[in-house]
Amino acid sequence: MTRVEVTDEVVRQLREVLDADLLDDEYNYVGARFAAMDLGHDELAAFVREADAATYYEALQRSKRLESTE
Repeated sequence: MTRVEVTDEVVRQLREVLDADLLDDEYNYVGARFAAMDLGHDELAAFVREADAATYYEALQRSKRLESTE
């Protein structure tokens, strides 16, 4: 796991995973990867596989901001 770029598409796909209520805990990045695969969100699944926990947290915070602007 390493620091990888948090793209707008990753943030959008993570927002969709959160909105689908597929996670028991939004900080469960392993669960987020499986939920992404279930929804066909390949970019998010690859991101979660490669990203470290801090990078996932950054993406999660950005997806929460996305929710508040909609």
